[in-house]
Amino acid sequence: MSIRIPELAAANPVIMGLLEYVLERRDRQILAGEEKPIALTLDPGNAPRDLRAVLAPFNDPLYDDGELWEELQWLANDYRCFSIKPAKRPGTGRGAWEGARLYFDDRREQLVREWLDRPRPVRVDPAWQRALTALAGRFECPQAFPPGGLQLDPGFESYDQLLECWAAVGEELAQDRQPTWRQLSARSFLGDSKYLDAEHRQALVRMLFPGRSDRVRERPILMHLYLPEEWREVLLVENQDSFLAIADCRPETMALVYIEGYRGGAARVRAPGVVRFGTLNEASLELRRDFLQWWQGQSSRDLPAHFWGDLDYEGMHIAAALKRSFASLDCWRPGYERLLARLQGGGGHPPELAGKARQRSLGQTGCPYADEYLIPALEREGACVDQEALSGRELHSLVAAGQ
Repeated sequence: MSIRIPELAAANPVIMGLLEYVLERRDRQILAGEEKPIALTLDPGNAPRDLRAVLAPFNDPLYDDGELWEELQWLANDYRCFSIKPAKRPGTGRGAWEGARLYFDDRREQLVREWLDRPRPVRVDPAWQRALTALAGRFECPQAFPPGGLQLDPGFESYDQLLECWAAVGEELAQDRQPTWRQLSARSFLGDSKYLDAEHRQALVRMLFPGRSDRVRERPILMHLYLPEEWREVLLVENQDSFLAIADCRPETMALVYIEGYRGGAARVRAPGVVRFGTLNEASLELRRDFLQWWQGQSSRDLPAHFWGDLDYEGMHIAAALKRSFASLDCWRPGYERLLARLQGGGGHPPELAGKARQRSLGQTGCPYADEYLIPALEREGACVDQEALSGRELHSLVAAGQ
């Protein structure tokens, strides 16, 4: 939904002209690949021709130049589109506006574009355009590439080389009817099996080759499972050491799943054939089949599912992602309460210490306990606690209390 320009501004020809003039200059900068601050002087005698036309209403007897100037100052003060530096010595008979210097605030560019319904132009690198023109016939839908082209990622010498790799994707799909994303990536992108891991690149493959992309075989996710005979709830554990430590406690009614910090494909994690489980303990075929049916949502058993991971923002992101597949999932209170006590007692570590400085709060996970207690505590304390901080003895007491 576009934002309407204020009526007072829309009725002022100088304001409208100046806003159009600024965007014209900015558009030329964008297309030239060089954006600079934009400033202008309200001096019709020395202004470029296009700016003189914008300032003409100031000298038009049909308008009150003082009113036009007051409204321009109002726009600058209320909407901060410009900062204004008045003229040092307005001459006799000159308007207060004459000689004033206007500086456009780049932070307001998007607002002005929405007012005037003028999207930002896209600069196309000529080298990209030449390469795409030469190779367009090797794609089913070459128009699926972004209008401004792709960035030249490190490791590629030219757009020609990058597009050759993308074109090789289609050829691989034509030859192999069921490659995984990792296989397709390694064969097409200079041996890099992880280049197509990113979801936006997989989406681009589907758009470039809509007739072949359904041949890609989703890579199975391998997960470890501890499955007791009388399991009545499931705990998804982020990290290996904590998973093994809880499994060593032999919980009698709680199944454990080690998810290895997994959240990338949480939306499909319960789809049939996506996950393959390796069972840590001895479990009968019937028991494993029963669990798999529950995991894939094909069982009538409505059992609680919990998640326990590090008390940091990434852990909260994992919980939120998993909750899209497990509607009733919550954050495992017994484990998180111990971590929360450590955090509030000064036992946390700063994000920078563990390479977590780029983690960002997501606001809501959908779990009331996490949203009301854990995330606010992370924001308040500015520190994190990893789940491995709990000893085997502490975990044993938690498991025993829950039996």
